[in-house]
Amino acid sequence: MSDNIQRLRRDLASAVVDPVWPDGFSLRSFDAEDAPAVHRLMQIAYANGGGSVAAFDQWWPGVRDDGEFDAGLCFLAIDGRGEIVGAAQCWTSAFIKDLVVHPDARRLGVAEALLLTVFQAFRHRGATHVDLKVQLDNPSGAVRLYRRLGMRDVPIDG
Repeated sequence: MSDNIQRLRRDLASAVVDPVWPDGFSLRSFDAEDAPAVHRLMQIAYANGGGSVAAFDQWWPGVRDDGEFDAGLCFLAIDGRGEIVGAAQCWTSAFIKDLVVHPDARRLGVAEALLLTVFQAFRHRGATHVDLKVQLDNPSGAVRLYRRLGMRDVPIDG
């Protein structure tokens, strides 16, 4: 892994506060029909750095057919028009594979609400912690958010 990547962990031993969705935004569950829209959102969200996503015909089978994929662990943020503006796609091992928010919906609390939703979901499943990997130079402000919500550095392979 690059020196620019850090693994972060949120301990789930203590209670997680309830997410507060910004006005006009809500949580929706993922359905396979959402895959193209989620992929487009990832392309937009990663356009200026912070991550990358393969072409749809590689990305979707790679996600869908992975043994750790569970559609119930893909959380979608929806705006007032019903558009998907945020997504948290997690593996069953309590790992956040991707967390993206459309640039137009950033700094409103959408990512925080998604993260708190993820933390609660894994705590409910009995996980002791949730991990993710982040590019330290992520231009979206993700690192600040993760640390503010209690995520701490852990070794990349641990």
